[in-house]
Amino acid sequence: MNVPESQVSTVDRDFAVAWYQSWIDAWNSHEPDRVKAIVTDDFVLDSPTTRHTGWEVRGQQAASDYVRYVITAYPDLIWEVTAPPMFRDDIPRAAFSWRGTGHFSGRLDPPGIPGTGRPFDFSGLEVFDFRGDRACYLNASYDLLGLMRQIGVYRGATASVPR
Repeated sequence: MNVPESQVSTVDRDFAVAWYQSWIDAWNSHEPDRVKAIVTDDFVLDSPTTRHTGWEVRGQQAASDYVRYVITAYPDLIWEVTAPPMFRDDIPRAAFSWRGTGHFSGRLDPPGIPGTGRPFDFSGLEVFDFRGDRACYLNASYDLLGLMRQIGVYRGATASVPR
């Protein structure tokens, strides 16, 4: 698709890096409402968790609720940036690589799974689209099944099945 030159928009790279640090800081502070100030009213969060569960995360409050859900399950979760960001030159989009570590010592609710206390260490990629000084869309990629194995929630399809 060819976009007329007058409609081409990019994201300022310094802004995007600072914005992403505020996203990481909101998560690491364990104050979910902090994300409301940095996403649009119609923000959409698309992740393996939302795709697997059918959970629609749309808007500032829903983004805050999603963060709350995650840190309730993983109360000592800490995110860190693991690589330089990547940028598109034709649209306001930036991608960030991360690593998350902690323990499943809380509760996944729903579906109501109590913590196992097991540690986890996983990584992924977040691709954000921006409108003005806020993110309007997030597409996250990570190994949800691998995380579930680490925390003892999923044993795998080859695990022994009781007869």
